[in-house]
Amino acid sequence: MARRPKPAASADALARWRVSVDETGQEPFCLALANTRNWRHGPAPLERLHGYRDLVTWIERRDFLDADGLAALERQAAAHPRIAARELADTIALREDVFRVFSDEAGGRLPASRALERLVAGFNDAVARVVMIPERGRLHLRLRQGEQALDIVRVQASLSAMALLTSGHIERVRECADDRGCGWLFVDSTRNGSRRFCFANECGNRARQAAFRERQRGAAV
Repeated sequence: MARRPKPAASADALARWRVSVDETGQEPFCLALANTRNWRHGPAPLERLHGYRDLVTWIERRDFLDADGLAALERQAAAHPRIAARELADTIALREDVFRVFSDEAGGRLPASRALERLVAGFNDAVARVVMIPERGRLHLRLRQGEQALDIVRVQASLSAMALLTSGHIERVRECADDRGCGWLFVDSTRNGSRRFCFANECGNRARQAAFRERQRGAAV
């Protein structure tokens, strides 16, 4: 199946945004957000984000903000519950566009045009919200406002999505091949690009066990 053409060389002008791609060994920020909905293709998808507090908990688990930043988000969400609820809905909408675009990329399909257009629009809005700050020889993204804003996840995910789309990593984005409908997105970092499942001890282990049983049946026959 034909893949989408690689970005033109001019896309390297966006290289500075690649700082938003996670370099800690975890999946890129945008894919991590997409993975807050589990078993997407199964009969009972598992939603992780039911309220803004769930979003704060997810941020905390990824060490995305320090204690002061998390406390600031919680104060703002408590003071502006309607804004927080709307921001959660907008973040989930972005998450679904991220999944749709990168699932298409992983499957060798052209990304859904409307979803891709919304990601680009989100990136353009995010650029106006951030500045690049040099710290200890590295560049870090910071919101222009002094206090963390309720849209910080959406801003960072928009930047991360465009960083991944315009980088060489895009060719290694995969969707878990588990036949139960896992739907987990990841970047395959193996040398030969052979990773097919989200985690070796979960969907990968089940696939190995199924293959072993099939070989045993074949041998018995």
